[in-house]
Amino acid sequence: MNRYMINEGYLPLEEFVLGLPKSFDGIGEIILNNRNVIKKVATPQGTFVIKNFKGMYFFNRLAYSLFRKSKAERSYLYSLRLRDKGILTPPPVAWIDCYRWGLLTDSYFISAYYPSKTLSQIFKEPGLDDYEAKKTLYKRLASFALTLHRLDIYHDDFSSGNILIIDNPDSFSFALVDLNRVLFRKVSYRDGLQNFAKLGVPKEDLNMLIREYAILSGQPIDNSIDAYWATKKRSDFVRSLRKNIRRYTLTPLEQIVGGK
Repeated sequence: MNRYMINEGYLPLEEFVLGLPKSFDGIGEIILNNRNVIKKVATPQGTFVIKNFKGMYFFNRLAYSLFRKSKAERSYLYSLRLRDKGILTPPPVAWIDCYRWGLLTDSYFISAYYPSKTLSQIFKEPGLDDYEAKKTLYKRLASFALTLHRLDIYHDDFSSGNILIIDNPDSFSFALVDLNRVLFRKVSYRDGLQNFAKLGVPKEDLNMLIREYAILSGQPIDNSIDAYWATKKRSDFVRSLRKNIRRYTLTPLEQIVGGK
């Protein structure tokens, strides 16, 4: 049994969407292939990005089957919410969940393809060697993050690979992808600072970004930088502790249950 939903504007794609569980492996161009697989697929109706959520832990799979919306469904619904709030994200097309014996086996989220670069790609371009260019980029990124936070939006994986750069005639805008971990809640100033922890940029660049975020927020710059690094140190310790606990508790149990 499969569950799915298709955006009204893309109803002609219904047959294509329903066929994804069988056709996905043989179509399109791979963009990313790790725990999940992301492909760019050209069709007569346009070019789309399809994300196959397949690398799920057993207990997560059980939760998605019985209690929670799948990552694909959340990605679709959150895309609509973000766009309603004026935040750019590729138009959502559809989602489909596949089940076997009542358990979720695969999920697919389909969105329109945005011909753009990720922030991680922009970071690698030689133009950012210029201090003023880098400062301008971080100032705009800080402004974008602050806009999200004031709209009660917290992307829990706010990484440079999940932020797109959309070129405009005289400037550029940011767009969000990988949306299943977006949270819609109040964002405190300290939480807002910690939202930069997964960007993966050098410490001096991160301090520049925090500085711009503090200025836009009307907060003390030095206190903000100190608060960020103190909180990050504690968070890294807790994350490492949780990872080690999982490695010796849940992971072996999941391997036994999953037959590995």
